[in-house]
Order: sequence, then C-alpha cells, then structure tokens
Amino acid sequence: MSKEGNMPRILLAGANSGCGKTSITCGILKALTDRGIQIQSYKCGPDYIDPMLHSHITGRSCRNLDPFFSTEEDLRYLMAKDSEPADFSVVEGVMGYYDGIGVTCEKSTCSVSVATETPTVLIINVKGMSHTMIPLIKGLLEYRVNPVKGVILNRCSKGLYQLMKPEIEKELGIKVVGYFPNNEDIHIGSRHLGLMTAAEISNLDEVIALLGEIAGECIDLKLLMDIGKEADPLPKVEIPKVPEKKKARIAVAWDKAFCFYYAENLDILQQMGAELVYFSPVNDKELPENIGGIYFGGGYPETYRKELSENLSMKESIRKAVAEGKPVLAECGGFMYTCENLIETDGSSLPMLGLIPTDVRMTKRLSMEFGYVSMETSKDTAFFEKGMKIPVHEFHYSKADQRGDACRMQKHSGKTWQGVYVEGNVMAGYPHLYFHNCQEVAARFVEMAGK
Repeated sequence: MSKEGNMPRILLAGANSGCGKTSITCGILKALTDRGIQIQSYKCGPDYIDPMLHSHITGRSCRNLDPFFSTEEDLRYLMAKDSEPADFSVVEGVMGYYDGIGVTCEKSTCSVSVATETPTVLIINVKGMSHTMIPLIKGLLEYRVNPVKGVILNRCSKGLYQLMKPEIEKELGIKVVGYFPNNEDIHIGSRHLGLMTAAEISNLDEVIALLGEIAGECIDLKLLMDIGKEADPLPKVEIPKVPEKKKARIAVAWDKAFCFYYAENLDILQQMGAELVYFSPVNDKELPENIGGIYFGGGYPETYRKELSENLSMKESIRKAVAEGKPVLAECGGFMYTCENLIETDGSSLPMLGLIPTDVRMTKRLSMEFGYVSMETSKDTAFFEKGMKIPVHEFHYSKADQRGDACRMQKHSGKTWQGVYVEGNVMAGYPHLYFHNCQEVAARFVEMAGK
C-alpha cells in the first residue's frame, strides 16, 4: 500500500516545558475526534506517557518522531507511513521549541517541524503579560528558519485574547488560532517520571472531555485544520507488510507496571515475523502458552514491586522459560524486574526475578546517567555484534549496583559509563532501544525466539 499526497498536519510546540502543550494537545485531539475526524497523533522525543494519552483519545497508536533516533529522511518516512490512513495528523512537541541535546538547538522539536515541513503552532503561557507577549513571540519566530504559522495563548482570559489577537496578527503576520483559559479543574496526576499513565488516572475521561469542550469553544479548529492543509506533500512510501507466516511467538509484558513501548518497536517485531501476545507480570499466574521469547518494556515496577515480588508462579514461569533457552529483552523498568532485589529509598527490599546478578536501588533524584546516549556494543553476543553504534535513551530514578559491561555509553557532554547485561539469552539494561535504528537487534531477538 502506498500514498502520495498532502497529508494535512500540524505540530503543536511550546515555548518551554510546562507551558500547557499536553493539555492543549489532548483537548484538540478530543475536539477533532468528536467531530468524526480520524487523527494520527505523534509525540516528539523519547516519550511514552503522552502517547498513551493520545492513543486513549484517538483510538490509534500514537507514534514517536525523534530526531536523535532518526535521520531527517527517516522522520519523513515515518510520518508518511503512519499518516496514510488518517484524515489529519497532530504532532505534540517536547520541551521548548528550540530545546535540543544538552543546551543546543540540535535534535529539538524545531528539527522535527523543519525536517517534516509540518506547519507549526506555538503554545505560549501568557499569564501575567499583555503586550510583552508580542516581542516574546517575535523572538521565537525569528531565531531560526521555521514553519511556524500561528500561536495559541494559554492561561489567557477571553477578554485579553480578544484584545491581543488583532495586535499580534498585525505586528507579526501570523494567525492567533485561539486561547486556553486558566482552569483549576484540569489536573493530570504526576510522579517522579512525569505524568501518570492513562490507565492510572481514575477520572481521565472526565478530564479529557473537559479539555475537548474547552478546545471546541476556544480554539478555531477550522483555522487550525486550514493551516495543516497548507503542508507540503510527504514522500510516497511503501507501507511495510506483516508476514502471514509467523517465525516466533513473543510474550510482551503489558500492565500498570510495564507499559513503556514504542509503537514502532512492536510493529517491527511483527514485520520480522513475530506474533505478539500480551501478559501481565502483576496479575497473571504464568506466561502465555507456546511462547518463544519475552519482551519487558519500561514502566513503574517500583510502584507494584510487592505484587511483582509475591507473584511467585509468574516468576517461576519466567525463570523456567529462561532456563529452556528462551530469549529475554528487558529495558529500564524491565531490567529492574530481572535483577535480584528491588530496594526502596527507605531500605526495604523485595526479591525480583534474579536473572541478572545485581540489586537495584530506588533514588530520590534522577540518575545523572540519563537522557540521549550513544551506545556502542563492547563484545559479540547473541543479540548484537561488537562495534555497533546505537542511539538510545535513559531516564530512571534508580541505580543498579552493577550495570553490566556489554555496552559503552556516551552522552553529548562526553560523560561515559558501562552498561547492559547480556547473560546468555538475557539482554537487560537501562537503555530504551528504538528498533528502527537497530533492526539487527530486533531481527536476532525474533530469530532466537523462533528456535
């Protein structure tokens, strides 16, 4: 299947983190979806939680567009591939529009909007200002060549919006697409890794409905879509097919403890011949039948460590599968589950799987080994050859006593460390992989699972 066309689309970017991007994006997604428009959403950067919210609203898997993981050509390909069946695409930025690696503009949300030629609307938190918002917006517009076409004024009263809209449009020549009022009834819970996952928010549908109502009243949705229709065509691409004949059956851990997966990763496993079956390490008693491998994504195992530790039959089922030679791929939270003991900040300890010879300790602060990382494989293993260079991401409030020596990590700052265990048929470590840029690892995992 292929398609060539305009694929109307917009990117919603912020002047800074915390400016209201996610709330406004969710409101717009809800308002458009309620009007019968089929939306394909995207999230810039290595985010898992915002995509869950998007997917909950649209009913379609949100995709990640990450310029650290992907070349400009790949970004265009990924957007064209996934936008093909949709009526309209919406991209949510990450951090501030120009915030990239370290303190640079490199690999920022701006990089995505430029690479994909996606018309961009800036979200500006204007609480406490009036005319000052004009030079602020002007600076963002003029700092780099970009496809910014409009702005949304967040935490803005209707009266101020009506006064400032003509002033901004006259001074800057861009469209003021709407505003969002300050509303204390809107609150999406948070924790140390960011927002709570969609499954953990008890009143999520109520909050999303309210956001959609506000967007419908305060955002000019027709203008927003008209801006999106001005987008240049994306390239014609071939949509990868999933083979009918399966090579392997892979169990994917999916529950409140493990839910951080890139949709692209799951797609690539299927395109390589894997049949994916989902299970809950928290609630199920044992692994699904006739599986050949196990994939543990990231998540919040520390929040459910008691349930994970006390689910003895599941732990035994996993250990038996590993003893039989079935491959395990575990990332971040999954890595924590494969370790011997998970130790809280108060010193209390609970036993985990014990597949990897180290304990993991929760920390009160974000690990300094975090963010975008260039990973180089240090030796030949069943999962990869020595000398591969793979862009990955780390983000964790925990520290392993021993991190493994299968790979060498290097940050943009030059800081380096060793990481990742490969113990026979088990690969486990803090880095999150993006299979589109390391398809050999995914292919080897599927092949091992099919033996």
